[in-house]
Amino acid sequence: MSRRNFISSLTGAALAAALVPGAAFAQADVIRIVVPIGAGNPFDTGARALAEGLTKVTGKSVIVDNKPGAGGRIGTSEVARAKPDGLTLLYSTAGHATNAGLYDNLPYDPVKDFTPITIVGKSSGFVLLVQANSPFKTIQDLMAAAKAKPEQISYGSFGNGNTTHIIGAMFARAANLKLLHVPYKSPLPDFLGGHVNMVFMGTSTAIPLIKDGRVRALAVSSEEPDPNLPGVPTFRQLGYKDVDVPAWSGMLAPRGMPDDKVQALYAQIGEAVKQQAYQDNLKVTQGKVVMSKPQDFKKQLEAEVARFKKELPELGIKGD
Repeated sequence: MSRRNFISSLTGAALAAALVPGAAFAQADVIRIVVPIGAGNPFDTGARALAEGLTKVTGKSVIVDNKPGAGGRIGTSEVARAKPDGLTLLYSTAGHATNAGLYDNLPYDPVKDFTPITIVGKSSGFVLLVQANSPFKTIQDLMAAAKAKPEQISYGSFGNGNTTHIIGAMFARAANLKLLHVPYKSPLPDFLGGHVNMVFMGTSTAIPLIKDGRVRALAVSSEEPDPNLPGVPTFRQLGYKDVDVPAWSGMLAPRGMPDDKVQALYAQIGEAVKQQAYQDNLKVTQGKVVMSKPQDFKKQLEAEVARFKKELPELGIKGD
């Protein structure tokens, strides 16, 4: 081949690579973490802190790709269709399991179409909040009002079928109350404005509001009292059973990921959560690292999916 033809062939190859997505730059050094909810919330910041840690651990570019919509089904479906090569991952919540009970025709199987890697961390659960100027000083005050005025004491949620809706329905069932559920895109503005009586919020959202003196916490759905919520009883301590929705954040891969890749990714995430970015984020969200083994995560996910397939229809909750 002449020098001119050689250079020409190189130029043509470069042009072809530029025109064909992923041809010359096969993204072998880019890991994409799909987050099935929007940006700008504690869960999203946790995903970004984890991605930063993974970048340092793996030496690869790790990006967060928010794919919100349809109750998390859009982003989750995309990962279910991806290759199990470790380059496309799903960072999700217990909503991955509750969706199994909310929707009859999911475009994926929440267990069979994924390879569980680990539950990275979890929080204490959901805090029952009322406004700082609310007449409800204790949960007993709230219950007395709700029993006196059925379906007039209201709670806001982030939408029908959201975990903040489910936990409210579980509390109403356990306490034998008839509460009014009001779904929102975000319930906080109307709640803080006094338009709904209460909300159930994750600790990462609840604690800053409590510290600001804007709200009062009446109970929390954790198994044990939360040291970050001094004096706030758990629902169990108050005698209400089965008022809990798991508050975990976990990493999953598409179905069929080879075990050696699973174990390698599990080890890398274990190192990533030790990095400063993730540790700093924990201080903000008040969460804790779990790092469950892949097989344990799989068993927990199977149990949660079975539970919510049974329990949510009993509560009369279906997804929009």
